Amino acid sequence: MDDNQIIRNFEKEVLDKSHEKYPFFQYSDNIVIPYILQVYGDTERHRDNLIRQGHNDINFSIFLNNMLHGMGHCIRWIVNRDGSNLKNITTETYQQLHEMAADFLGWGAGYHMIAQEFVTWSRKIKKATVDVVNREITFINPEFFDYSKIFDLQVLYASRMALIYESYPHSVMEQEFSEWIKSIDFKKPPIANHIDWKKGRLSMSYPLLYSKMKEVLFPELEETTDFEGYNLQQLRQFFALSFLSFYFIRWIEGYLDSGMGENNLSYGSNPLSMSADKFKKLMCQITGLNVELVSSIIKDLTFNPSSFHTSVTIQPFIYSQGEYYILPNLFVQVEPSRMMLGALNKGEKKRVYDKLINSIEKTNLDLIGRKVKQLPNIVCYLEKTLKNNGQRICPDIILIDPTRKFLLVADYKHFIGPISGSEVEYKIKELEKAINQVQKYIDNLNQLSKVELISIQDFTVSGLIITHKPLPVPIPIKNNIPIVDMKTFNQLVQDAIFKKMGIYGVTKSINHWYHSEPKNVFSEFESEIIVEDWKVKRTQHKFA
Repeated sequence: MDDNQIIRNFEKEVLDKSHEKYPFFQYSDNIVIPYILQVYGDTERHRDNLIRQGHNDINFSIFLNNMLHGMGHCIRWIVNRDGSNLKNITTETYQQLHEMAADFLGWGAGYHMIAQEFVTWSRKIKKATVDVVNREITFINPEFFDYSKIFDLQVLYASRMALIYESYPHSVMEQEFSEWIKSIDFKKPPIANHIDWKKGRLSMSYPLLYSKMKEVLFPELEETTDFEGYNLQQLRQFFALSFLSFYFIRWIEGYLDSGMGENNLSYGSNPLSMSADKFKKLMCQITGLNVELVSSIIKDLTFNPSSFHTSVTIQPFIYSQGEYYILPNLFVQVEPSRMMLGALNKGEKKRVYDKLINSIEKTNLDLIGRKVKQLPNIVCYLEKTLKNNGQRICPDIILIDPTRKFLLVADYKHFIGPISGSEVEYKIKELEKAINQVQKYIDNLNQLSKVELISIQDFTVSGLIITHKPLPVPIPIKNNIPIVDMKTFNQLVQDAIFKKMGIYGVTKSINHWYHSEPKNVFSEFESEIIVEDWKVKRTQHKFA
């Protein structure tokens, strides 16, 4: 066998079967799923304590992210296995089950990291070598990509998500929670049995949360936008009230933890589990929506175990053997628009996703146009078709400053942050297409004598790619076209407006931002993951 055949054989006969050897794999779904949800929830709840003890925040975030994706693989293995001869009753203690769940989830995280390597290798981004004697497979990062800004962009993306979370009306919610908690009898767990799920609809927090959802969840779209089964207004209502109820459980957990001291968890995290009918009824109680609407939203957010590349971060409702499982602590941490876009893109509503993206791109392009038109000496064209020697180009944005003999041509891409190896690979290829497209615009514009009635002979022509969110993926080293997210672009334009600078000044600022030294310096190291009698080696990065 050649190296490729050896790697594929390892994948099929060793890697994809290793989970079966873990003791927890032999237990029934209604034992395994709640425990692995609880292990993640407890780990996340320890986050602040671990940071205070010296753990690096970014490194720990990466650890939690791998854990989340590992959880998805664990759930996929559990739901898709042969259900006969499983252990439905256990004599193990809570602590023993918790440890088995942690081991199983630990392998899920390791599998996720290896799977990322396999995906990028199989799609010709990475190379791999095999040492048969020592039973080692080593994945090698490509040399023609620049990795230096990945962590800066990850940190920027995470900080933006944190700002959204922090902008929720926490003080109002917690003021109401301090009253709601009085109805909880902690001597008779679970917590969920004592919660009045309808209370959120009449709360002071709900209108504030709904208003926030209008800013966060597809602000570019009308409330009547159809998602096939529900509209945007109903989706925002669902998210606002679900967040409020699930955040109450998270708050209770934190309240109990604080009474036990910072290094202790008083109580395990509280996954919810119930039959499909009861779950739909619960969500109707929480949201005030009818069962048809709730069922449609739940369906879109239900984890699809047949999809290798889905994630609990976009489909957080887990269904197995007639039961639904949800970890409230996880639901409240996920950014709603990322969740919905990912769920639609991974599910049966890809056509809805494509339609929404087209509408969102059009709206955001118009917003960019309105912003740049406030610059001095600016001529702005959006989606302007130009012809040059039989070729047609249609850039999203052309900005001209005749007084500086300067032209900026740009495309807007509604890229969202990748969550899997396949999405990283897809974004890399789409970004390369965008770079080539903008370079084509530059080449054609350099040959044109005018745009409309404006002479552009002897003009300096620069290119730009504007993405919806920061895009933490490797960039081709040869690329010299800046890539900037929409919020950063608008901030730099606003700064230029204040300083009475034109588009040339904005472009200089973008180039300075894009080409500056990375703020988050990391080091490479080779890590090993043991898979039975094999070692899988891969390059990782960590902060000093």
